[in-house]
Amino acid sequence: MSCEERPVVIVVLDEAVPPSSCDGCGGSFKLWGYARTRVIRDGGAVRRLLRPRRIRCGGCRVTHVLLPAVFVARRADSAQVILAALLAKASGRGHRPIAADLRLPPGTVRGWLRRASANAEPVRARAMRFAVEADPLLGPIEPAGTVLGDALEAVGVAAAAVRRRLGPLGPPLPMAMIIGSGLLHPLRT
Repeated sequence: MSCEERPVVIVVLDEAVPPSSCDGCGGSFKLWGYARTRVIRDGGAVRRLLRPRRIRCGGCRVTHVLLPAVFVARRADSAQVILAALLAKASGRGHRPIAADLRLPPGTVRGWLRRASANAEPVRARAMRFAVEADPLLGPIEPAGTVLGDALEAVGVAAAAVRRRLGPLGPPLPMAMIIGSGLLHPLRT
């Protein structure tokens, strides 16, 4: 896959530790200024300004944006807010009460829930493969009762397995969001 075909957003646990080499050409990355400033909703009326770092590959000269994993690519809300909505849906709540609790537009929350529900099974399967690779002696996992609940449980189990194997790599939420990043991919038509 060439650099032109890859997404230009790289999700990282820590912006201070960028990837060491380009997946496309093997070149090394250099810091290359900043991407545009974004306003991120962090629950209710709280807004945070985010100005992510940009890096450039010395070999293929393509630039990439380093996005901390506590933020979700192409979303105006933090990972914590989105995860709260997904967990509420997995426990049986509808999009309107969830949106009211989070003080967000119902259409925004409904879109997240639809995407996450449609993408839940592939994310669950990928997270479970990841969990078993990190912890081959992983015991059985209780079903949550819904496809979305099972996917969220699998993402949590995978994040915990990685932490057990590699030690703490940072807060658990960013690791879980990296593993479960496919939940909010656009729906295929």
